[in-house]
Amino acid sequence: MIHAITYGSLIGSGILPIQIAREQPISSSRLDLVVFDKQINGQFYQSNLLPKAAIEVKGGAYGNRNALHDEISSNGYCADMDKLEKEALKGVESWFICIDMPELGRSINLNRIADIYAQCKSRHISFAYYCQGEDSFFNAPTDTKESYEKVNLSNSYGSDTPVQSILNIDNPAFITMCNELLKINGHEANTVAALYQLFRDANFGVQQLSLETYFSFAKTNGSRMHDRPDMVIFNQHFDGKFNLYKGGNKNCSNDAHKMAHINTIFEVKGSALMNKKGDSARLKIYLDDITKLQNWQNMASKNGSKDLKAYFICLDGRKKSLHNSAIEEMVNKSSNVSIVYIGNERIEVFP
Repeated sequence: MIHAITYGSLIGSGILPIQIAREQPISSSRLDLVVFDKQINGQFYQSNLLPKAAIEVKGGAYGNRNALHDEISSNGYCADMDKLEKEALKGVESWFICIDMPELGRSINLNRIADIYAQCKSRHISFAYYCQGEDSFFNAPTDTKESYEKVNLSNSYGSDTPVQSILNIDNPAFITMCNELLKINGHEANTVAALYQLFRDANFGVQQLSLETYFSFAKTNGSRMHDRPDMVIFNQHFDGKFNLYKGGNKNCSNDAHKMAHINTIFEVKGSALMNKKGDSARLKIYLDDITKLQNWQNMASKNGSKDLKAYFICLDGRKKSLHNSAIEEMVNKSSNVSIVYIGNERIEVFP
């Protein structure tokens, strides 16, 4: 979530999608967000170009815990700082961003802010910290004095615009997103970020759009892992309580609250690794994701949501599109799941 919002802020500042890489391998590490010059033109996979900026973000919930409790040590150190320091030493603008969740117990007080800042400063890393609900954030770029900056706590009312009117070939914003994605060869997180931003630009609120959302009932059989849709849209009046438990209390599941407001789920496929696969291997992966969505609809029906909509978004970056017969098979097996196929030869939506 925080990564997607950060991505949106970069887009809002005028940086192009073809410059912003998500989950980008750099210097034997993987960074949350990396910004390149325009010359990269979306070709992030195995790029050796020096980035303009590198960003690591920490925050959110780990089950019933505030993630910052787990990730930042008592002296303010976080392992991600070592990744950023490597880039800072090359002259890359590097940022460590922390978002605190007071609902799960505030992790960072004023003394801890100072400790984290000292750790970042010693590594030539810029640092920013914000606690949800407050009217200011701590901002410490490496090239200027640290300060507290005001936050505009404007209400975000969201939207109940039908999803099919957004993911529609007659919607210019959708076609623009598709054309931008077809220029990008990188991690699948780039595709998810672009999808999230499409809905944000259509006035859907941050409180109703969630990525990798956990639900207690959706555990994978024989595993502690949860079956999480890549993106979820909740209705316009949802309050943004995406976490598993109310107030971090493991005895108070948030499932019923979320299921009362859930609207649409998404699975996304589209990455440099997928672009290496042929039609048969690609089709198998597509069908597996469609089955995952159908299973999720069945679980949702048993947990209070009878008419959950589902979309499978497949980005095919190869020069030649998936064969017609493969697309037909995918559509024929997609009962109750809408298909969005984005290819260089065709862009189609199968509702």
